[in-house]
Amino acid sequence: MSQNRLDSHPILKISESETIEIYWKNKHLQAKAGETIASALIANGIDIFGYHPKDDSPLGLFCANGQCSQCLVLVDGKPVKSCMTKVKPGMSIFPADGLPDVGDIKNLQASVQPQSLEKIKEIPVLIIGGGPAGLSAAIELGKLGLEVLLVDDKSRLGGKLVLQTHRFFGSKQTVYAGTRGIDIAQKLADQVKRFKNVDVWLETTAVGIYEEKTVGLWEVDKEEYALVKPEILLIATGARERNLTFKGNTLPGIIGAGAFQTLVNRDLLRPAKNLFIVGGGNVGLIAGYHALQAGINVVGVVEALPNCGGYKVHEDKLARLGVPILTSHTILEARGWNHVESVRVAKVDANFHPIAGSEKEFACDCVLIAVGLNPVDEFATKGRRLV
Repeated sequence: MSQNRLDSHPILKISESETIEIYWKNKHLQAKAGETIASALIANGIDIFGYHPKDDSPLGLFCANGQCSQCLVLVDGKPVKSCMTKVKPGMSIFPADGLPDVGDIKNLQASVQPQSLEKIKEIPVLIIGGGPAGLSAAIELGKLGLEVLLVDDKSRLGGKLVLQTHRFFGSKQTVYAGTRGIDIAQKLADQVKRFKNVDVWLETTAVGIYEEKTVGLWEVDKEEYALVKPEILLIATGARERNLTFKGNTLPGIIGAGAFQTLVNRDLLRPAKNLFIVGGGNVGLIAGYHALQAGINVVGVVEALPNCGGYKVHEDKLARLGVPILTSHTILEARGWNHVESVRVAKVDANFHPIAGSEKEFACDCVLIAVGLNPVDEFATKGRRLV
């Protein structure tokens, strides 16, 4: 169907999905029903989604989690995040080149109707986030018989668990050790569904928390806005990936680890042929193994610390498979014109300064950034100010 779709995987089942037609810059493309615009474009070999309004530099996917705006496109003239918006038959998509027209924004604002206060839904507990933390909280509150509304902006419950094909470590009783993340997600989701007092709204974005202690929710499929007033607001929104500052860090092909796993393990795509990884923690090492499972060549890993911070078992897997792991090294630059073509790295001293003369260059078409996370805590911060 396209050059970048997986046709086999050692763990994940490749299932047939309905094929639909979409249009990118008036060009006909094939997509799979239920997938996002970003995934459909990458499946068809398209990774430049727009251009930066300041310098016209190409922009592509980075987080695939709705946390940045690098994948912004125009659908029917409206700006949407392509990583969060599902394809529809006949959808016409264009790159968001430059800044949007101010007149269009005013028209959009004028079309939004004020929410009547009589439509406020009052509820004991609202949980924002359907990852492992939000699901675990919903299960415990469900056992207590409390009425709970859990909302998540994705189409499946489980958060990052739905991207994890590896088996987890730790305690079998508390964290399902020995079970793959994708199966843990399903176990938690199934438990939540057993409680009649726990309502779940998927593809629902929390857009604001207001002075009257209400929360605005946008239900994407229904295109409806709801105001909810909870007695308790439980925020389980997880984290967003950090990026790094280096020359060429916005080139298409520079991608967060979560986005890479989303494309490979959720959407069954092969977004690269030759992958380079920055970060030797568990996330970077595991993502490297996921890449190898999908038939992607991992050309190298750099870690600024003297040792990788991830479990040695993950590091050893990559080493056994011939992946060079360079500790006390950092990335200097990503090179390419409209896409990553290579990276330059260098050894660092005890103060993490690059050592002149130690530079190396690796040919690659994708650089995976796995250098930690920052909390998605805007709602928590705003909520505390209103208490």
